[in-house]
Amino acid sequence: MSSPPYGPGKTAPKLCEDFLDFDPSNAARSPNLLADHSPPVGEGQYLSYKIGSCRHDYTTKHSQSVTPPLDIRPDGTTRYKLAAVCKKCRLHAAVSIDYRCATNPCPNGEYPLHHFQRLPDEDVTSQTQILYAWQCSAPQCQAHLQIAYRQPRLSDADRDLLTNTDRLKWRYEAAVQVDPNRDGMRQATPIDALGRLRKYVKDSLNPAHNRRTFPAANKRFMEAFGVQRHDCMELLQRLGFQYDETAEQEEWSLPNPAPVDFRLQADGNSLRELLEDVGFELVALMSKVASETGAINSAASEGWPSAVRDVERTLAAQGYQRYAPLRRAPASNDLLAYFASLGVLQDFADTLIEFAFDRQSNCDPERQAYYFECLQVIAESRGTEQLQTRVVMLESQDLVSRRDLSAAFRYLGVQVPTVGSTPPSVEYILDCFTARQSSVSPAVAEKNREALLKIGIARSSQKLIKASKQSVDTYEDALAWLGPEATKDTPDDLLLALAATRNESAADKEIVAKAIGTIARERKSNALNNWLLTGNSAGYEMSVDEALRYIGVEQKLEELDIAVLTMQFDGARTDKPGEQTEKAIRTIQKALASPSHSPESWPVGLISHGNTCYLNSLLQYYFGMKPFRDIILDYDQYKLDLHETKEKKHCVGGRHISAIEIKSGQRFARDLKELFQHMITARGPAVKPETDLVCRAFLDPERYGQLASDVIGYDNAVNGVEDYVDIKLPDLPATEMQTPSGDATDGKERRVSNASSVTLQEDEDTPMLSNGEPPPTPPESPTQKPGQEKEQPNHAPPLPPRIRRFSTNEEKEAAQRRALEEAREKAKQQQDVTEVHDRATWRLRAGMRAQGVDEGTQEQVDALRSLYTVAVTDTVTKDDGTLEKPTLLKDPGIQLNVPTEDTDIYAALDEVFDLQPSDVKFGQESYKSIRTLPPILQINISRIAYENGQTHKYTKTVRLEDELYLDRYLDTPEILPSRRACWELRRRLRNLRRERKVLKDTDASLDLEGPAVVSEAAEFLEGLSDMNAQLAEVGVDGLELDTELSSDLKSAAEQHKQRLVDLEREIDGQQTELEQRVKTHFSNFRTAKYRLAAVFFHRGTTTGGHYWLDIHDFQNNIWRRYNDETVEELPANRVHEILEAKEHNHGTPTYVVYVDDSRKEDLVQPVCRDPEDAPPEEPAEHQWQDVQMSEQRDVRALPPPPAAGTIDPKMLEEGGEASWDTPRQVGEAVW
Repeated sequence: MSSPPYGPGKTAPKLCEDFLDFDPSNAARSPNLLADHSPPVGEGQYLSYKIGSCRHDYTTKHSQSVTPPLDIRPDGTTRYKLAAVCKKCRLHAAVSIDYRCATNPCPNGEYPLHHFQRLPDEDVTSQTQILYAWQCSAPQCQAHLQIAYRQPRLSDADRDLLTNTDRLKWRYEAAVQVDPNRDGMRQATPIDALGRLRKYVKDSLNPAHNRRTFPAANKRFMEAFGVQRHDCMELLQRLGFQYDETAEQEEWSLPNPAPVDFRLQADGNSLRELLEDVGFELVALMSKVASETGAINSAASEGWPSAVRDVERTLAAQGYQRYAPLRRAPASNDLLAYFASLGVLQDFADTLIEFAFDRQSNCDPERQAYYFECLQVIAESRGTEQLQTRVVMLESQDLVSRRDLSAAFRYLGVQVPTVGSTPPSVEYILDCFTARQSSVSPAVAEKNREALLKIGIARSSQKLIKASKQSVDTYEDALAWLGPEATKDTPDDLLLALAATRNESAADKEIVAKAIGTIARERKSNALNNWLLTGNSAGYEMSVDEALRYIGVEQKLEELDIAVLTMQFDGARTDKPGEQTEKAIRTIQKALASPSHSPESWPVGLISHGNTCYLNSLLQYYFGMKPFRDIILDYDQYKLDLHETKEKKHCVGGRHISAIEIKSGQRFARDLKELFQHMITARGPAVKPETDLVCRAFLDPERYGQLASDVIGYDNAVNGVEDYVDIKLPDLPATEMQTPSGDATDGKERRVSNASSVTLQEDEDTPMLSNGEPPPTPPESPTQKPGQEKEQPNHAPPLPPRIRRFSTNEEKEAAQRRALEEAREKAKQQQDVTEVHDRATWRLRAGMRAQGVDEGTQEQVDALRSLYTVAVTDTVTKDDGTLEKPTLLKDPGIQLNVPTEDTDIYAALDEVFDLQPSDVKFGQESYKSIRTLPPILQINISRIAYENGQTHKYTKTVRLEDELYLDRYLDTPEILPSRRACWELRRRLRNLRRERKVLKDTDASLDLEGPAVVSEAAEFLEGLSDMNAQLAEVGVDGLELDTELSSDLKSAAEQHKQRLVDLEREIDGQQTELEQRVKTHFSNFRTAKYRLAAVFFHRGTTTGGHYWLDIHDFQNNIWRRYNDETVEELPANRVHEILEAKEHNHGTPTYVVYVDDSRKEDLVQPVCRDPEDAPPEEPAEHQWQDVQMSEQRDVRALPPPPAAGTIDPKMLEEGGEASWDTPRQVGEAVW
């Protein structure tokens, strides 16, 4: 039995590349490229392709191979074998892999690739064969790999025997001499001789070929191989040909090779394998001769298919993740040795580089320091965040690389130990360290200690480690050294006072400096750093990060909700009252008050009207999509002229449009245009949409007609409505439309609304509305499945609303008030952003002129519709498998099903487009495909569902992709077979998950899984029998129980528990198989590429919550978060909150927008700013002086700001939301 594998290994792709480059005929005995590893950089020659070696051109010998099927993963009974032969050198190779020891073969979730370690004890070397062995290092795989090489079957002498023209001429002359009068005799060419021998070999391998003998005097045979037994007798008999001279005429018999029953155990010694190999070699020789002589190659039509893909599939090395930048520029040759040391290729993705480092470190721990050096070099070369983060993490775990260790030795003046040399002793290293510490600066002394620490860690010497550390190196030790008065809560100024009392001698000065430096690094304190540099703390200004840490906040300022900050201020004032706390709060308030971006380069926010966070998000989306914004700003070029036509001929949204609706849509567009122009020219950080726009967004178009009270008859309706819709809506009463703080809603006044942060009352995460109104009505649950057109009624469309005539002005005003009240109430309630979006776009389209008409639906075609309409076909499959004619559906986007479990965008789209029960024909199935894609693809992620008569919001995670490839859903014939291959697998996976849900899920209040509930019930029943005994003791009849019920329940609980375990394993296996199949089938379909551009988020429940929007600015390559009046950049380390929102504060994505990748920068341009010039400064007598005054007053005396809501930083600095007294309200002041 061979010893277990030990030492470094190679990943499957690396081993595959080495196999293709390795030439055993031109390799030294040891080491060689395939079987050995390159020595560490600087300790030997890097193993690479050897000049002069054959650049192999392998083809698969399918008759000798058992290759992996395309759609089956290996298990504990699987064995594969790939036999190949090189066209150039005719070398034979066999790659055999055995999974019979595997319980979870690679690749799997934990081990994405095989990592093969050598088994040198199983190597075989002989005159004709070389064999190398490996074993996968994954504990649950342990796949056994063998690679064997065999020399060509035809030697150089055999080749010369067959192709030497002098020999062929001699054979021809001998044949003519035997029978001079024989017709048709001619001299054979080299390719003739090879082709005729190949024909005999092919016939001998074909059991159906009945003619197994031929005369020895056959003229074609004599031309190529000689008369009777001359010349080629030995070669032919070695190949199994038999010469019979006892027959009536001398004959040759073809070989009769026996079949090989089990190819996996074949060793190449059978006659059939010999003839198969010779057949391939003859094809290779014929190709070479034809290329050299220009002769016609009769075997050229058979080709020479490359075996590379088969080799990759046999080693499970195909389809691994690659490092994208290398597709444009390969890595430097200086780095190849580092990649090879980790057993990887230079195009490996960062994740696989980390995997290989972990495997090498685990399998060869003695060289972990060197493997860490390889990781450092690769991370520095690529500059990727993932690898650099991993390097920093390893360094923080006291892992020292080989190069860092060498640098540490050199820094201390100790000679770097080399391979084979005796390392310096611990005492010698300590002596060098002590000598250097006696006369150096503190900074150099610190570096000396760091160098000593690295050497101590690398050599596992506690003596060196302890010598490198002093008692003030840790935060706790530094505080303890300053005295019992120094604690983690001690302010910086008091720490400096304590340090002054300990600063007595020169030796103490160094330790004091080190102690303060340690504390300063821990606290990131500018005050302490200033003291270290200057010796005093005067003029010190607390930094924002320092102020945040002082009040107990670890996040960055831009990551915080201001409402949370106000609560932190209150807590800090309560827990740590004093000047330092007030200083920290003032620093934060000052940072909040100062603008962080220039108006020219940053979008503006939108101040909320009550609960209109959803509308603000939608308006920002319209503004950020450049084509949409251009249509609004230039709406006059698109609108329908009512002076030229009195009605619209085509439908919008499936119905006819009245003149009233046309004019109301045009007025809505005018309001939207005014807002957009304000957003472009405003100098402030936020603007407030006009009340007109907010109310008109929810004012039903029919109500416009009711308000046109001064018209008589329908003929004058248009002009009457035009007169009405152009007037400005009356200002809302102060009691009806004001911010929760009680301020009026004039957009020019300084204020911000806190309504969007407290959008709905009675939500567990948000406080109640200030006006105490009842919770708004939840949005309606969608009843229509995605992609399904609403059934059109057979009756005529409804008539346009009739214009009501009012008899008195009082009646007209009452109707106006009712209409405005309805719109106002709708605006104040939370609305579903999808419904508001559909209503707004329908209204805008109603006012536009048609650029064409959809012949199928008579729907108006216009510039707005063309931006986002996606055409989907619904194809019904008949019982006999044939397809009906597809039904074409056109929708403004794709609506996904309600996610009842964590999923991803591809899986959610699969549920829409996969084969499923037809919505149209009962009992049949249908599937959907995308016929045409729009520039802007909108995807609605439904979140609301009805359960037990009540609405419920599902907050399951839907993982989004930054890059979305939609090829797999396109209506193209070449993709359909790949889609069909995945449908049945997904169906099985859904059934398994459904069964798991039935067994596992219980009432949420139980907090137990299904089997546990059944087990608890069984224990309860057992307890009842004890209770019956107690009742009997007091003379009370007990309960009648089934004595077997308890045991039956226990048995059922165990069965359910075991079934859940089996289901988890089956689901994991099916999921892995599905992912592999998707990767295999759709890897080449990557042309319909879309990029994630915008995401609408909602946090809360069906009765309340808050909306915000994230938009990707492709031109600046940043994400921005639009949260009402706040527009902030989302740091790169928080983009995962968009792509995979898991936590409650991340919210749930409800509406997702993707854009065509090729046009993304033209479609998404959220920055469109041309701020107007700042107004001239006011005379000095009109300037406010409150800010300067507030700096001198006691901030703690001010009433604390409210704990909820969005508070303007300037208002915080002035003292929160406290009312101004009368003398300070100067009307001429500029805010």
